[in-house]
Amino acid sequence: MTNPPAEAVRPGAERGPWRRWGGLAAGLLVLGFLGYALVDGWAAVSEYDWDVDPGLLALGCLVLLVFYLASALGYRAVIDELHQPPLPGRVTVSIWARSLLGRYVPGSVVMILGRVVLSHERGVPRKATLAGMAYEQLLSVGVAAAGGVAFIALYGTGDGDGGDARVWLLALLPLGLLALHPRVFGPASAWLLRRARREPLPRLLAGRPLAAVLAWYAGTAVLLGAGIWLTVRAAAGPEAGGPAFVGLAFLLSFAVSMVAVIFPSGLGIREGAFALALAQNVPGGVAVALSVGSRLVLTLVELLFVALAVLAGRHR
Repeated sequence: MTNPPAEAVRPGAERGPWRRWGGLAAGLLVLGFLGYALVDGWAAVSEYDWDVDPGLLALGCLVLLVFYLASALGYRAVIDELHQPPLPGRVTVSIWARSLLGRYVPGSVVMILGRVVLSHERGVPRKATLAGMAYEQLLSVGVAAAGGVAFIALYGTGDGDGGDARVWLLALLPLGLLALHPRVFGPASAWLLRRARREPLPRLLAGRPLAAVLAWYAGTAVLLGAGIWLTVRAAAGPEAGGPAFVGLAFLLSFAVSMVAVIFPSGLGIREGAFALALAQNVPGGVAVALSVGSRLVLTLVELLFVALAVLAGRHR
């Protein structure tokens, strides 16, 4: 028996009615949950008496904008290794950015489907996009978990009982990063593709490319931590904590929120974990306001990046 034919790809294929209606439904879901996140965040933030340093806040937003660009380029490096010939860089970044909006719908299904469909329309096989997203998630969670482990080792959890969290994160980190090795990722992806009656991936990340993207994602984590610290410092001053404390605390909360995929983009989970960490240095109410405020800033910067990436992707 011969293997099923390879997945047919028709770049720029005509969109059928299901595609148009599905896109409309996904767009309405994104707008609904995004609107809820913004309104809910603003309601909490507006109750606090802020004394913001505009210069530090602007610098923090700029660093976060660079973080999003670096994250998009990291995904581009991964997908370019998995699929040849590569798409133009601006197109890949635009697809990555547009799919981010789907994270605000619980379960992240809209984000996954959106990136798969948008990439397939440009000639990237679905299995390559799914594999690229698997690499991206494992790298992001693994690096963030490493930051979380560092935070717990240096500062504890603030509740006097950090043993369970430490064991959980230490177990998450090696499992996530070991899964990137081709001897693990290759057979696992091949098994899943066989179940879907698809051929195995023609390429995997190994050796120098894998080490390079791992180092790149570590760098993006540093940018994220630095941007959040600048944002917190702009609002609360030095008493909130130094760059290592605030940055690693946010990576800890980021790792927790990435695992809690049933919540829209980690909403609630990330804020609670970050506020708990910040409460070691500032009163609880201030910590909650800083946590929600930083989330609101991050969301607004993300929307700005998506708009810029979409505009850049149209000028090809």
